[in-house]
Amino acid sequence: MRRRLLLLRHGEVDYFPGGRPVPPEGVGLTERGRAQAEAVGELLRGVPLDRAVHSGLRRTQETAEIALKGRSVPLEAWPEFQEIRPGRLKDLEDPKEAFLKAFFPRDPSDRFLGGERYGDFLDRVLAAYARLLAQPWDTLLLVAHGGVIRAILSYALTGKPILLPLEVHPCGLSVLDMDEERAFLRLHNLTPYELLPQERRTTMEALWEAYYGG
Repeated sequence: MRRRLLLLRHGEVDYFPGGRPVPPEGVGLTERGRAQAEAVGELLRGVPLDRAVHSGLRRTQETAEIALKGRSVPLEAWPEFQEIRPGRLKDLEDPKEAFLKAFFPRDPSDRFLGGERYGDFLDRVLAAYARLLAQPWDTLLLVAHGGVIRAILSYALTGKPILLPLEVHPCGLSVLDMDEERAFLRLHNLTPYELLPQERRTTMEALWEAYYGG
């Protein structure tokens, strides 16, 4: 019998209120983000869950707690599933290029917005993913971040530590069914609050516009 891993990105947040960056560690959900998490909760209400894991950051914890409200599902924090860490944006030589080329590294030693190396990020996330798979469960909800979900899906589908061009919207839900030999992508980026997303920008394009004021 295949196991099922539900991958959920956190709900909408505002990293640049008034155009000024704030520390991503403390960013919480917007009102719209909370409504998105509630919509996911309605979708998952009849889905049996053995466990749920979030990254330990406020935005994933809030999303998980809202989506699981009223349910007695064990909820754990795994910091290894935190998003790839940026550097100081004001130190970037070409911030526009850094934003628009993010998640398309030429080499594992490249840094995300001047911060964490992509290779280190993939090592961290995929080691945690392997540890999670080694534990007993049948259906598990992982509430994480766009980059983390992209890393897990890319590895599950290819067997390689790479980043495929997969977009993940706020509270976008993906489903992996897996056995001992392979994983099958059953669903990707379902947004129950907006079944056909109108957004055509990438996540990083939208973040660049929020940062730059465009």
